[in-house]
Amino acid sequence: MARGEILKKLFQSFSRNEREAFYAAAQEIIEEEKSKSHHLLAKDLEKILHNGNGNGKTLASNVAPWHQFPEPPKDKETGLPLLEVKQFDLTWNHVILSETIFDTLNEVVLENRKQDVLAAHGLRPKNKLLLCGPPGCGKTQTAKVLSSVLGLPLVYINLAAVFSSYLGETATNLQKIFTYIEQDEWVVLFDEFDAIARDRDTPNEHGEVKRLVNSLLQLIDNTETSSLFVAATNHEKLLDPAVWRRFDEVIFFDRPTVELRLALFTRYLAAVRYPKVDLTEFVGMTEGATGADIERICADAMKAAILRGDRELTEYDLATAVKRYLARERVICNSTNFLTSSSNDESV
Repeated sequence: MARGEILKKLFQSFSRNEREAFYAAAQEIIEEEKSKSHHLLAKDLEKILHNGNGNGKTLASNVAPWHQFPEPPKDKETGLPLLEVKQFDLTWNHVILSETIFDTLNEVVLENRKQDVLAAHGLRPKNKLLLCGPPGCGKTQTAKVLSSVLGLPLVYINLAAVFSSYLGETATNLQKIFTYIEQDEWVVLFDEFDAIARDRDTPNEHGEVKRLVNSLLQLIDNTETSSLFVAATNHEKLLDPAVWRRFDEVIFFDRPTVELRLALFTRYLAAVRYPKVDLTEFVGMTEGATGADIERICADAMKAAILRGDRELTEYDLATAVKRYLARERVICNSTNFLTSSSNDESV
C-alpha cells in the first residue's frame, strides 16, 4: 500500500478512536521502515507504539493500553506481587542534577538508544547503574526520569515482598523477578539495594544472606536482557565488595551545592510569586539540606501564603519554613547521637 494511503488510515483510525485499525496502520509504517533498512527508526517507533507516547502515557486515556504487561510474579507465602510496573511522563526538567551526573546519564541514555549501532561493532551499552548517596538527593526520581526519557516502563522491585520467612524462598523470588524481566525491555529499579546485596563477611551475618547475595550476583551476571538496571542505596558501605564490579557506572548523589540549592528553590517555588524575597539568603541557611528537604521547605512556605489568602510569598513565610526545617534537623541529630551513644555503652 502506498505510504499516503497508510497515513490516511492512521489519521482516520485515530480520529475515530479505532484502536486496532490505528495499531495496524502504525505497524505497516514500521514494517515499511524495516524494508528500507531503517532499523533504528523502526525500533524507536515500536517502542513508542508499545509504551505509549515514549514518555509513559498511552495515546488515549479512555481505552486500555495496547501493550498489556505480563502479570507480576508473586511471593508463594504471602501472595504479594514481587514487583510493580509503572509508567511516568517526566523529562530531565523534573530532576535537579549536577553537570557531571547529568552528562554521565545522558551518555547512558544515548548508548541504550543506539544499542544496534554498538552491537554492530561488538559493543554493549552501559546498562547497569549503581546510584548511591544520602537519602532525598534524587536517586529514585532519576530512575523514573530515565524510564520516561528512554520510553520504557519502570519495573519497581518490591523488596518487602521479596524477603520470605521460608529458607531459600527469597532466592526463588529473585529468580522469578529476573525471569519476568527477560520477557521485555524495561528500566528495572532495585531501590534500597543494600537490603539484598549486603556484605557477606559482616559479623553475625547468617548463611541465608550469603546464599542470597551469591544468587543475586549470578542472576546479574547471567541476565541476557537489554533492559537498564538501576540499583539505588543510601548505605553504599553495607554493600558486598563483589557487587560493585557488576555495575558499569557508579554515581554518587551528594547533597546539593549552593548552585543546585538555588535551582531547587527556584523549581519548587515556580507556582507562586515572590518578588520581595532574596532566595540567596535562604540558600545560605540550608547548607547540608537535601533536595527533599528543600521541597518540603518550599511546600510549607507556599501553604502558609495560600491559606492566608495572599497571592505572593513573603520572606517571613520562607524564613518560618526554614526555621521549622532546622528545628526538625536538630531533633533528628540529637536522636541519632543518643542512639549511637547508647549502642556504644551497651558494647562496653
